[in-house]
Amino acid sequence: MTALTTIPAPALGAAPRPPRLELPADHRLRVGGRRRTHRFPAPTYLSRSVAREERAIAQEALEATDRSAARRVGSLGAVVALLFGAALFLLATGRADTPTGGLALVFLGGLVVVAVLTLVGVLRRHEREHDVLTERVRIYDARLLDLRPRR
Repeated sequence: MTALTTIPAPALGAAPRPPRLELPADHRLRVGGRRRTHRFPAPTYLSRSVAREERAIAQEALEATDRSAARRVGSLGAVVALLFGAALFLLATGRADTPTGGLALVFLGGLVVVAVLTLVGVLRRHEREHDVLTERVRIYDARLLDLRPRR
């Protein structure tokens, strides 16, 4: 019976171990008394075609998120405009003076506040997504610039 290799857990209060590096390395195998070396392929991040493809994917994602955000902002803006128009209609016709008209006016005002808060949330979320995707595109542009053949 073989003994299992164990790694003891760190003691309480001990410094944490450094993280393992996820880098490829050569593995030296013994096959039939001979030592063989397995070589990893070149890293894909050094390939210009891969960097171009990654940049195109990031650019498409950026354009897609911009289009979806524009649709959301446009629809929420239309909802706010319709609610504001309905409130103006109630005020212009004099129906806001009745008890049900006053209640309807308060209800429309509450809906306008909710729609505006939703619009602000959509804009903030889109700003974060846009910043992340723009940074990704910028990184791929810099990588392509670094991989440019030097003459």
